[in-house]
Amino acid sequence: MDAYILCGGFGTRLRSVISDSQKAVADIHGRPFLALVLAQLREAGIRRGVLCAHYRADQLATLLPELEAGSGLMLELVVEEAPMGTGGALLNALREVPPEGRYLVLNADTFLESRAYQLAMQAEGEVLVVTYVDDRARYGSVRHSADGKVLGFEEKGQVGGGWVSAGVYGFASDALAAVAVEPCSMEEDLLPALIRQQRLSICEYMGAFVDIGTPDSLDAFKTDFTGSVGR
Repeated sequence: MDAYILCGGFGTRLRSVISDSQKAVADIHGRPFLALVLAQLREAGIRRGVLCAHYRADQLATLLPELEAGSGLMLELVVEEAPMGTGGALLNALREVPPEGRYLVLNADTFLESRAYQLAMQAEGEVLVVTYVDDRARYGSVRHSADGKVLGFEEKGQVGGGWVSAGVYGFASDALAAVAVEPCSMEEDLLPALIRQQRLSICEYMGAFVDIGTPDSLDAFKTDFTGSVGR
């Protein structure tokens, strides 16, 4: 199974700690953060990873042999000529490197255990992996029905605990085949279209969930996780 890994973020909130670097390659005890993500994908059973990139794609190109050797995955790098958003980046990569069957989509700046990916791999149809957090303020909440169908999303800033997106999706090979390749958002365009068609369901995951998108969260990850993670 293939995994399409969204690496296009500019990392604006991390400028004070990573300068102009790609946030997916932020140093974690001497290893790129992305190496830890790839290790979990390998453990889950993924064999090929497609890196969807634009900003500082040169860093990913330089690190590609190291990432491939360290993870044991076959890696492909697809570079957008201009930023296409999370949705456009995925659509572009799907056309450049077509999936060989069911595939995963995930963010390059979030650490999850391999179980999260296995849930999406083993499910049928289009799924979103969700996880429960005690404080939703930083995340958009996921509303879903009793039978697990996604009904919509709530904006960031909600008070209290709840289910939020873990940023992992599982799609059938033809799920987005008919969608035109153009700049768009995963969260604002592609997912709402699936929700309107009642095609998007949730998979509940309980485990490590760390988004390194802020200096505090990156520092906490470095403190809590040792250099042996993913080896």
